[in-house]
Amino acid sequence: MEVIPSLDRWLRSLSDRVALGDPPTKRGIMRRISLLAAGIAVTALLALPTLAAAAVPKPGGSYQGTLHLNSLNAVSKKVVIKVSATGTRARTTFTCGTQRPANWISFAVKKDGTFKAFSNTGTLTVWSIVGRFVTPGKAVAVLHLNATCDGKGGRFVAAVA
Repeated sequence: MEVIPSLDRWLRSLSDRVALGDPPTKRGIMRRISLLAAGIAVTALLALPTLAAAAVPKPGGSYQGTLHLNSLNAVSKKVVIKVSATGTRARTTFTCGTQRPANWISFAVKKDGTFKAFSNTGTLTVWSIVGRFVTPGKAVAVLHLNATCDGKGGRFVAAVA
């Protein structure tokens, strides 16, 4: 099974040279090392956008988003995320249709802009939210409604109101 064809060919030629008593040349080894270093550098550069995809929230910002707006299959939900003045903590709630808002849950906002919070009753997670701030004015999250409202959560986008 060939994992990487060029690497496989190189290993075969190397084993043939060693078997014949012909050691690999210094130039050939240096060329292969430089190609390997270039491959590692390209991989690292491709990974950078995923690391920079999150942002810190706007301190004191109030983000609002909706879920299942105008849907026939689920009740419309309005989600509110309020960020502290320092930007390191936040709290969230949601309304289920026209009912009063669910309890507020507080959570920490990590330095990379990600967050997660859970509302539990005993060992049962009633509802939770997991997401990240993609810009200082926008957050993307998933609302999980395990044992509340109509049980239909989903992905939503919240913007500073």
